[in-house]
Amino acid sequence: MKKTGMLRDKWKKRLFLDIQTITKNFGAVEALKSVSFSVKRGEVHTILGENGAGKSTLVKIINGEVKPDNGNLYFDGQQVHVRDPKHAHSLGISMVHQELSIFENLSVAENIFPNSTYRTPLGFIAKKELLHKAKEKIALFGLDIDPKEKLIDLSLAEQQIVEILRSISLDPKLIILDEPTSGLKRTEVRNLFAILRKLKEQGITVLYISHRIPEILEISDRVTVLKDGFYVDTVEKEGITEKKLITLMVGREIDTLYAKKTSDSKAETGAFLELENIGKRNSIHDVHLKVRYNEIIGVFGLEGSGTNELSRIMFGLESFDEGIFRLEGKQMEKVTPAELLRNGVVYLSRNRKEAGLFFDMTASENMGCPVLDRYARFKFLDYGKLQEFTESFIRTFGIVIPSVRTKPKNLSGGNQQKLMLSICLGTDPKCIIINEPTRGIDVGAKAEIHRVIRGLVESARSVVMISSELPELMSLCDRVAVMRNMTVVRELSGERINEETIMTYAAGGKK
Repeated sequence: MKKTGMLRDKWKKRLFLDIQTITKNFGAVEALKSVSFSVKRGEVHTILGENGAGKSTLVKIINGEVKPDNGNLYFDGQQVHVRDPKHAHSLGISMVHQELSIFENLSVAENIFPNSTYRTPLGFIAKKELLHKAKEKIALFGLDIDPKEKLIDLSLAEQQIVEILRSISLDPKLIILDEPTSGLKRTEVRNLFAILRKLKEQGITVLYISHRIPEILEISDRVTVLKDGFYVDTVEKEGITEKKLITLMVGREIDTLYAKKTSDSKAETGAFLELENIGKRNSIHDVHLKVRYNEIIGVFGLEGSGTNELSRIMFGLESFDEGIFRLEGKQMEKVTPAELLRNGVVYLSRNRKEAGLFFDMTASENMGCPVLDRYARFKFLDYGKLQEFTESFIRTFGIVIPSVRTKPKNLSGGNQQKLMLSICLGTDPKCIIINEPTRGIDVGAKAEIHRVIRGLVESARSVVMISSELPELMSLCDRVAVMRNMTVVRELSGERINEETIMTYAAGGKK
């Protein structure tokens, strides 16, 4: 027996990261249920699972942000009890969260090296050396970013890259990447994967969380699947297929997730919302777009094409300098979110953290914000009716949540996304503008949201869908408007909604 124990201890020391019977409960919710698996040194090991499967909780335990109730961690041959992220850094563990943690008013260089070791003999920051080292890191991605530029002036994708570079600059033994490609262009994803391969060659281990199965198939050495807090299986690279991963993850096959629309014979209807020659200085220009009744129109463009700016102008979050904005055939003189809400238009932001949810308010309070007049009597909220209202959407969307009093900050990314969509639909809109509706969520939650979006047009609503996922647009949309250089360059329908045609117009190629 003693010999067996010695062999087991010797085996644990040979593993780079060994996770043994980790259990974590949040009140009545069992986030992790005796999860055990191991990670090898110098591999890209992906953790896959539906939202609520326990992925985020597990990596937060490894990074010292959450304490497990039971179980053990062995890191680099030693048992560890990670106290906090600072302790994790000292062990050689670095993590990049899905929701960015950046210093907006500091420069790119200062964000890459926030605890700069580049100092003069007198203790001041050696700015020239700091900028030089930052340029070296930026060059890894082949980007043209000025290291002196403020983070607030960069695009979301560039901010994401800077945070990844910060993680790499810490010289870690283990890097945890949570949805690192959710805001990146294809060329940036390729550059990231090239960097990850170089890190592997240096013996650095990558723990990778993603829902983009084609990327997982490309970069992973092994994939561990979690479901409902339980460990399901670890699949070697040679045995990884898309169908197998989906079946392991959701417990069923989802063959219709990106099923192409079977018919484009829908009769052309009038325009619910119409933009004519809309432009804004230093932003979008000469945009013409019609959002018809009972249809889904997609908007696609590469980073910097103007898709996000267009979505904000469509909901009055940004003003425009020229052009005509019509709603149900009438020109709007005052285009504001309040006025659009009154006329049945709602907007789903792409950023859950900054513009989507009140993270420190309860789920029911979040649901009630746009419809306060409906659930307030004599200036007091009717919490009973608001709870019933919230619970109806929790059932409809299958939101995994302990109660309506739970705060969104304690939910997984996919459940936060479904709560945001519920808040929008709770206003009973005529038209919904959705910006990146499935960013950073798993295939099961994605299928549910796609089902809801299809149901919107069946219940006589219009949908504007801005997405960077081409298969999503090709599956759902009646028409797709392609943007390039801050304007709409082409509108496609029917058989012309295909990846080659869309990308040709988006990238400026000849067709």
